[in-house]
Amino acid sequence: MATRTYNVGITPPQVVWTVVRGDTASFKVYVTDDAKLPLNIPDWEIKMDIERNGVDIVVLYPEADEDDEPGEFTVSLTSEESELLETDDVFDIQLTDALRVWTVAQGKMFIIEDVTESVTS
Repeated sequence: MATRTYNVGITPPQVVWTVVRGDTASFKVYVTDDAKLPLNIPDWEIKMDIERNGVDIVVLYPEADEDDEPGEFTVSLTSEESELLETDDVFDIQLTDALRVWTVAQGKMFIIEDVTESVTS
């Protein structure tokens, strides 16, 4: 008798986020429900952990901004936060409501060294 294999679930999208050290950086995430309708982002708590060797380096709480469409939110790093990161730091983005925890993306950082020093006034 042959053994059957059933795959259940889905691997979250894998992202490589390239950032120049010391720069601000952001990207948008678009999420839908099972019917492919945009999620109501204010109904969800969003958290992104960026880790190195299992230790949080940066913890972000992304949210929808005024430029985001329904179902979108923006993940942003400050220049100070990007200074802390190294290539191959890992991250995931989780949405949580009263009933569910959902990892919508996972990935790694790719950090490019800055050449120009920042100008402060």
